[in-house]
Amino acid sequence: MQIPEHSHDPFTDHDQIVCRCLKVRLSTIAEAIEVCGLTSVREIKCATGAGDGCTCCHARIRQLLRQHVVEHDGAVLVP
Repeated sequence: MQIPEHSHDPFTDHDQIVCRCLKVRLSTIAEAIEVCGLTSVREIKCATGAGDGCTCCHARIRQLLRQHVVEHDGAVLVP
């Protein structure tokens, strides 16, 4: 049996749930980073609720913050 390949990248799929505890999607977090200029997990937690449960998603949220900085040629430190 062969597993079919998916046509989407799980790291850029905007319907992907990042925070399973609170069901917060990547698109919500990405929009909060872009529109509100958020730069930390704490700010994302306050704005979206993501990361306020078991904290397993904190690494993914940090990755999204770093990715945003790289894409916009900024220099923000993400704790």
